Amino acid sequence: MAGLQKEVWVAGIKENPIPDTSFVFASVDLSEYVDNNKLHLAEAGVEPDVHEDYFAGNEDDLPIADISDVPGEVVLKTYSTDRTRHRKLQEVELQYNRRQSILGRHKTSLAKNLGKRAAYAWTPSVDNEFNKIMPIAADASVIDAIIDMEAFYNSLDMVDDLNICLSAEHMARIKKEDKKLYKQILDEGKMYGFKVFRYSQNPLYTAANAKKPYGAVKEATDKRSSFTWCSTEVFRCFGDTEMYATLGSAASQADEISFAQRALVGKVRANNPKYLGVIL
Repeated sequence: MAGLQKEVWVAGIKENPIPDTSFVFASVDLSEYVDNNKLHLAEAGVEPDVHEDYFAGNEDDLPIADISDVPGEVVLKTYSTDRTRHRKLQEVELQYNRRQSILGRHKTSLAKNLGKRAAYAWTPSVDNEFNKIMPIAADASVIDAIIDMEAFYNSLDMVDDLNICLSAEHMARIKKEDKKLYKQILDEGKMYGFKVFRYSQNPLYTAANAKKPYGAVKEATDKRSSFTWCSTEVFRCFGDTEMYATLGSAASQADEISFAQRALVGKVRANNPKYLGVIL
């Protein structure tokens, strides 16, 4: 063979790029709206008001509400894996298990990176009418905080498609508070109206409840968040997958391989996000 059959390798990366068990799956898949690695998305406008008996004793025309969508075009990010070195990739290509082993390392790395970016994108930076930042004391009940967060969503008439991604610390505190509930979470993956996920790389917030920049190092006073979101308010999408291979590199006297995945995770209402929450 003159080279590697790239379509064989690329297919392995493109197949289910995010594991079904990942919290990233609790989002809207907008991959079908990607064209030339650009996402064409219209952000929903406001809803029109409803009037009761408007024309009873009133001759004025009904008000006009501006409900036009906000068009948006976003270029997908490129996520590239490090080069890995291997002996005789052309032979590996013909051995399914060995090929899948190499692909698995790159695929897992990409999935972890996208998971961390999704967690950051789907957490609020401000506390307002539609987004909740809920700090709790070190000895406070995490279970009570989750119940309060459910009440926050219910007050906005949000009862469906709700999710919570618990940090390792908060999951441990739940176990100490109520071992029966903890076991139920493990068995059913649900609690108080939320579908439950667990993740160790949830975003950091400062002691003043300010969201830290992506990739920031945890300091002694920082808090690792647990976060909540509505599946229909966030998205994921994937574009092209590229493979880069160098056979017989003189520098390493080995074959080298790397992958680049075009993808994007974000909020459907990018300019005015809603229904995001964190427990600190």
